Amino acid sequence: MHTYRNPADISGLLADRTGDPGRVFLVPSNRDRPLLLDMLSAEGDSDPEGQFGSRVRERNVWIWDDLYRALLEAGAEEKPRAQIDPPDHWLLLRSIISSLRERFAESLPPGVFSEGFLDLAGGAVRELLREDVPPETLAGSLGCAGCPQDGGCIRLDDESGILCRIYRDYTALLEERNLADSAHIPSLGRDLLAESETARERAKAFRITAVGFLSFASGQLRFLRQLLEAGAEMEFFVPGCGPGDFYTATDQFPEASVTPVEGSGPALSFSMAGGDLRLASDTLARELLLWSAGEGKIAESTGLPFPGWSAIGVCGDGEDTASAAESFTRYGLPFSLKDGVLVSETILWKSALRALDLASEGWPAGETADFLSGLLFSPFGFPREDFAASLPCGRKGWLGFLGEAAKKTLSRNAPLHAFRRALAFTDAVTAGGRPEELLSALGKLAPDREEMKGLIAGAREFPSLDGMLRTVNVAVLEAGEKERALRDLARDLGDSGRAVLRGGEAAAFLARWAETASTRTSPPVSPAMAVYQGTPPVLTSAAVWVFLGATASRWPGQVRESPLLNDDRKGILHDSLGLGRSHLPLVPEKRKQREALFRRLAACARELCLFVRPLADGGGRPLPPSPFVTEAEAGPSPWLIPAETSYERSLGDLLPPAAGETACVRGVEIPAECSPRKGLSRGDPRFLSLPLPEKVFHLSGLDDYAACPFLYYCRRMGLEPAGEELFRRDLAGNGFHRLWELAWKERLSSGGSLEELADRFFDAAYGECYPGLLSDQRLFRHRTDQREKNRRLGALQDALETSGLGEARREQRREFPLPELEIGGTVFRGRCDRMDILGDGSALLFDYKSGRATKYTKSLQLAAYSIALREGPERRSASAAVFLGLSDGSAAGAGHDGAPLWLDTGKTSLADLESQAADAMNRAAKSLASGDFPPEYDSDRCRYCSFSSLCRRRDFRAEEEDNGEGEE
Repeated sequence: MHTYRNPADISGLLADRTGDPGRVFLVPSNRDRPLLLDMLSAEGDSDPEGQFGSRVRERNVWIWDDLYRALLEAGAEEKPRAQIDPPDHWLLLRSIISSLRERFAESLPPGVFSEGFLDLAGGAVRELLREDVPPETLAGSLGCAGCPQDGGCIRLDDESGILCRIYRDYTALLEERNLADSAHIPSLGRDLLAESETARERAKAFRITAVGFLSFASGQLRFLRQLLEAGAEMEFFVPGCGPGDFYTATDQFPEASVTPVEGSGPALSFSMAGGDLRLASDTLARELLLWSAGEGKIAESTGLPFPGWSAIGVCGDGEDTASAAESFTRYGLPFSLKDGVLVSETILWKSALRALDLASEGWPAGETADFLSGLLFSPFGFPREDFAASLPCGRKGWLGFLGEAAKKTLSRNAPLHAFRRALAFTDAVTAGGRPEELLSALGKLAPDREEMKGLIAGAREFPSLDGMLRTVNVAVLEAGEKERALRDLARDLGDSGRAVLRGGEAAAFLARWAETASTRTSPPVSPAMAVYQGTPPVLTSAAVWVFLGATASRWPGQVRESPLLNDDRKGILHDSLGLGRSHLPLVPEKRKQREALFRRLAACARELCLFVRPLADGGGRPLPPSPFVTEAEAGPSPWLIPAETSYERSLGDLLPPAAGETACVRGVEIPAECSPRKGLSRGDPRFLSLPLPEKVFHLSGLDDYAACPFLYYCRRMGLEPAGEELFRRDLAGNGFHRLWELAWKERLSSGGSLEELADRFFDAAYGECYPGLLSDQRLFRHRTDQREKNRRLGALQDALETSGLGEARREQRREFPLPELEIGGTVFRGRCDRMDILGDGSALLFDYKSGRATKYTKSLQLAAYSIALREGPERRSASAAVFLGLSDGSAAGAGHDGAPLWLDTGKTSLADLESQAADAMNRAAKSLASGDFPPEYDSDRCRYCSFSSLCRRRDFRAEEEDNGEGEE
């Protein structure tokens, strides 16, 4: 036994053993092969045997499957078993659990029928396989004498009894189909040695060097002991964990001599934290960049020189590494993902999940449009404006809409092709298919060759999309390889491989494959940091190791009993099989295993380990640091040596201060005190000239201008985001105005109730202005609502007529162009919905609004109309101005002294509003002349304005926002 701290410490010792006859190196996984091969090259020395020597070494680096097959090839009569991977394991378990559900539906607890039960059972079964637990021993731990002859089970009301039955059926199925689960391989090797003399003869020639195993599972341990009994020579290079009660391979082979390898001592540890995950990642990227220039907190706290980008390794869970990769990209730091990307993290799989969701929802309008505008479908050619005009939904609606759009282009990248791809995939999942057929359907969800060419051409100006498109292609290749593998394995899997999976089961199978299949590694970049998603290979080593996500919620995280095999049952198995503490671990032992893994990950650092964590989660809840960090730094012989200080950066420190010696990364960061006064202007709209194409002001926009000149400018220039709602409020407003134009024309010529006339002319008016409201059945509720509200508004106007207006009116003008006014070179125009001229020559102004009338009690629109009338050729004065609201069927307005008593205009003075309107018109004339339309940051409109990102209110009111006085 040789114990070591960092894999670099044993590189030379391992390289010295490469020439030994019969020498094979055993590593935990395929990911460790290339790392060990690099170590066997004598730390970079030239290879005297050239390329041939490299190939020899590669053939001598084995995993458990290689060791087992080498014994088989020695002449044993046993037929090699076909090895299955996690998706195949899922298929076998599914067939077993489905059979149990059908046969014993009344006996099984409800949890067995849940979607997550299969994965839960799969994890427990593989743990039992790794620990080489015989099915009869598991049954004995339950007090069960064995299964009844009729194939039933008396323990199906107990969770451990259900696991026992599934485990028995699974191991029997592996035996029957001559299959090997990867967790089962060492046990098969042990059995082979026990039964085959030729295998034992072959084992005598082995000189096995096991590298990187912290401990061995029971199945592995028994295989190794069987090899020793057969005469194999064996040595172990075991990673250490430092002081503490850790159960390792040295405890599993107490008879072996233990020699510590001299090498690197404890590395420095430095902890840094950011307010949230994004800020933590940005802080890491910022400090690494500063360190490369000899500055920043790392250099200050550790005193270490920057080792170069290739000397830095990074590890963390998927969310942590994704955030770090984004920050590294923004800060321009070189990095390379070492193990590829899981298919489940690719845009192909995320698009597949989204397609299934949309299909289940009936392909709704907005969500489907966003989906089809995505990178895999039609990002550069989706007809968004046409979509907004028709808002298709449902399979038939989308096919019709996209079919019409396809007539306008011959491009292979037309959205119709993209939608058909999505339909083909969702149809395949819904209708069902064999596993290989489902994988084929997933692959065809991606663009074909011609479509991909179009996407690449369209993405020419966006280099960042190249990597995403490459990942999609690689994911499709992975799906194709697994499809072919399943076809080859179909006979071995039997009925499990031929089963037709539908709906949720089909999606679950694809998810199992996507969560375990990785895309091929991108070509390496050098010099660059190595980024590992999840746990890195055990032989990983770097001068500087970055440990992401070092929080208590992850390390140790929540440690619980297994729901299918509790600690009491595990205790019985421990006693029955003589298992060590690391086998079928109890809850306290699981925590100790987590700490051992934590120590090993930290030991990847030769000089410095950087612990990085967020201070709070996405919901703002505090995230304390992992206690493992403090424990590793404690004691007389610490595993890590803490730096003098740590570094925390709260969300309040998001922008670095401009004062003092704090560095600011150009092109990425701006200092907190950034403002135009300090020389950095990013286009302050308060000081920009915004000329309009013509000096004409429509009085209907006066309220917008009075509230905020910048708001008026944006709306005048058509910058309002296009609405994508099924109910078109603008068209309904046009129909509403047209209805009252027709109704009043009929009323004044032939008489009649306005309430009844509103109902009579509804179809004609809305059919002219908004035909979709009458024809689209999806708008039935809106159509009924508009009709009822117009009737209600008609009843209100009938009441006004009978109260005195009908008798006092001498004339009525509808859609009446107001006299034009010119102020400072600007022409003011307006059109009045309705003007009633009374017997005394005064006028009543009416404006129809779709909303509530009470919203317009302070409106300047009709007051400006009154000014225009007074200044016009007729010099007519308005005695009152009234808004009629469709939404609530009410009226609100303002009047002059002497307004008709039968017209209730409230206490609002029209004279006051006219004074305000005149002032606003003068200011508007100056704005059109100068091009100055400054934003009004104190406007009531700010709370729901569409242009807040353009006016940059948050940039210039940051302090107010922080004090809780802003928009919210």
